[in-house]
Amino acid sequence: MNLATKITIFRIFLVPLFLIFILIESFQTRVLAFLIFILGGVTDTIDGIIARKQNTVTKVGSSIDPLADKLLITTALISFLGFQELKIPTWTVIVIVIRDYLITWMRSLEYNFSMPADKTAKIKTFLQNIVVICIMVILIFKKQIIKIDLDKYIINFFPRFAMILVAIFTLVSGIVYIIKYRELIIRQFEK
Repeated sequence: MNLATKITIFRIFLVPLFLIFILIESFQTRVLAFLIFILGGVTDTIDGIIARKQNTVTKVGSSIDPLADKLLITTALISFLGFQELKIPTWTVIVIVIRDYLITWMRSLEYNFSMPADKTAKIKTFLQNIVVICIMVILIFKKQIIKIDLDKYIINFFPRFAMILVAIFTLVSGIVYIIKYRELIIRQFEK
């Protein structure tokens, strides 16, 4: 097992830690969850750089790397549903989770043909990460936001609005991806 794959596996082990810390309501644990999420993003970049630089890109690494990314982001999104004050529509999380895992699964079907993430998928990932980070900052500073009487806008409105936009963009990027690789997908199902 090469270094890049070990880093990817480390990222998978961050997921339960993130979940534990985000669900404990204290400033310190929410900050730890935030730092774990950021660490997940940083290690995602690092393992990719290492794999390319050392020319150690493997089928296993290529398969588990996107899964590790999806586990962390979807765990964050699903955990946000437990915070009633955020008023996040459940359908937005369902759309994001189904699209992300469906595309990840489709990408894992074909080892002989590369299905790289296109521009819309990269924008989708960026938007999802930004929204998760913003919502986590809101959860960290929830008491202060309530104290200055901005909770109506920041806690109740922003997460709902942001998640609806991200869900719509995520759905569109999934449709674009399916259309772009439809022949490959059809070929896989004919086997």
